[in-house]
Amino acid sequence: MKTINVASDVYDYLLAQVAAADRSISDLLREKLGIPTTPKSSPRPSTEPKSELDELFNSTEFRYAKGVVGRFLVLLAWLYRRHKGDFDKVETIKGRGRLYFAKSERALHEAGRSVNPKPIPGSPFWVITTSPTDLKQQMIRAVMFAFGYKQNDVGRAESAIASSQRQRLLDSL
Repeated sequence: MKTINVASDVYDYLLAQVAAADRSISDLLREKLGIPTTPKSSPRPSTEPKSELDELFNSTEFRYAKGVVGRFLVLLAWLYRRHKGDFDKVETIKGRGRLYFAKSERALHEAGRSVNPKPIPGSPFWVITTSPTDLKQQMIRAVMFAFGYKQNDVGRAESAIASSQRQRLLDSL
């Protein structure tokens, strides 16, 4: 994969076009530039169906979430929708004296200082957000393992919340 520098307005245009058309940046550029699709450049059809995680990572909601905290919350909301019945397992995931998840903002404030609790969208749960990215990744790892996800999917989720929109754009080329 090659890296190119583009002006921010061009970058924003490409992101908007890709999101609206649900296709890759490379396909969009081939079309706009009149570059024919060759067997070398055309993607091979996948024999594997897209996973639910792939659908999440490619969703507009995830791709345009604001920063690590935004992607973290979108991923937690997605996990909640899939595991509503036993999502209360997350309340057992804690640090050494720090509460990570609770059913109220107040419980998190009472359990620590500077926790900046945020609600997990669509759920009755709250999560601390002032933790560094690697701790957010550890929380995601613990939550996903609690629900039986495989290491590969957990690793992909950890990477996805930490990667920038620009990196995800380049990865799609």
